[in-house]
Amino acid sequence: MFSVILRTLIMYILIIFAMRIMGKKNLGEFQPSDLVSTILISNLTSVIIEEPHLPLAYSISAIAIIMSLEVFIALISQKNEKFSHITQGKSKILVQNGVINQRTLKELRFSVDDVLEALRSKDIFYIEEACLAIVETNGTINVYKDPNANTNIEKCAVPALPVIIDSRIIYQNLLTVNSTQKKLDDILKKKNIVKDNILLMTMDGAGKYNITLKEALN
Repeated sequence: MFSVILRTLIMYILIIFAMRIMGKKNLGEFQPSDLVSTILISNLTSVIIEEPHLPLAYSISAIAIIMSLEVFIALISQKNEKFSHITQGKSKILVQNGVINQRTLKELRFSVDDVLEALRSKDIFYIEEACLAIVETNGTINVYKDPNANTNIEKCAVPALPVIIDSRIIYQNLLTVNSTQKKLDDILKKKNIVKDNILLMTMDGAGKYNITLKEALN
């Protein structure tokens, strides 16, 4: 029992020290390599605690190697941009001037729902308000709102909601914005647009809509 307590205490102190050396404050700042290092350290820690017969030095040595590699990668990444892009990736523009970058959407395997959720988290329901949305290397999405959005976009009590996503009609949202499939069909007929060609269509309670057509991507 004493051995388990002692090993746990030693590993706890060692991991805190390792995290401090690697300079990560929270999971939101983790890059891919950081996450891999954390998972490996976590597994090594659990093994050495659960298997008292294993030499403690083995795990400490392995954690020291992982920590050294992480610091080495960080130092090289600071000095070499190409190496940084390989190991950490690079930021990508997801939305620009209210238009979804469908190539980025495909490359990152994001769904339209992912984009809309990120915008709503910034209180943006009208995609036209998004001046810029950038996917950072740690997977978070940062949004810059159009500074003129409060004056150049007419809004109503029921904000814009997606009524068509990737050719699929969202009937619940149609009801929420006080519309019907007939009104939707009339709009598409007037615009001479086929539903299957629509990536995203939003509509608010006043009937204002925005349509994003699918792009032909290689």
